[in-house]
Amino acid sequence: MSENLNNYLDLLNIQQREAVKNTDGALLVLAGAGSGKTRVLTFKILHLLVEKLAFPNQILAVTFTNKAALEMKSRVTNLLNYPIDSMWLGTFHSLSAKILRQHPEIVNLKSNFVIIDSDDQLKLIKQICEREKIDISVQSPKLFLNKINGLKNKGIFYDSIPSNIYKKNPEIKKIYKIYQQELVRLNCVDFGDLLLHCIKIFTINKEICFKYQKLFKYILVDEYQDINLVQQKWLEILYSGNKNICCVGDDDQSIYSWRGAEINNLLNF
Repeated sequence: MSENLNNYLDLLNIQQREAVKNTDGALLVLAGAGSGKTRVLTFKILHLLVEKLAFPNQILAVTFTNKAALEMKSRVTNLLNYPIDSMWLGTFHSLSAKILRQHPEIVNLKSNFVIIDSDDQLKLIKQICEREKIDISVQSPKLFLNKINGLKNKGIFYDSIPSNIYKKNPEIKKIYKIYQQELVRLNCVDFGDLLLHCIKIFTINKEICFKYQKLFKYILVDEYQDINLVQQKWLEILYSGNKNICCVGDDDQSIYSWRGAEINNLLNF
């Protein structure tokens, strides 16, 4: 393919070609399953690089799985016949972790912080419940974990929970606060923290925020129908720099409402 790079657009149908060539401003591609939405993103990356509209490190491409990111990277690399390792291509969490590792001190962490999984989250919350003498037969640690994860998916820090929420169950706010303080003390983060901490860094340090807004000339997002509120907020902050974004999705295919996916993000694009 690399020797026929000038004809790469011929591999696309008319609609796909139009989406790939439309690089300025905000673009939403809505299409059904198997119609080539991810293919559009892959060829858009190729188009941006071939036409020298951006260097690899100026492209932020967000996928929902590491497998999808690796496949996209491999495909573009094979088409170009040179590596694109400097490109910011990955999941929301892996990209956020990369940013957080560069500025951990702003959120009171060290660069070697550990990312804990749901089992470790549950163990920590159990310990906190025991210490605070909360009857776990009445309110299980899993209940607290689900509530905390739900708040994080909405972009709500423990210190910014609206006063009218959990009035009848103030222990949720209490456990969230202690849990978050313990994570910092242990130099740990959970998956929800990766995006929340990035947003906090962007909010606290405008210089760092501007650096990334300026860096990412083009933002591409796969499976846009499945993003939640905190992911939307993360994108909006970075988008407000160069204001070039392309999202692909299918409003009939949203499968992540259980973890806070907001189809309204797509409908209100």
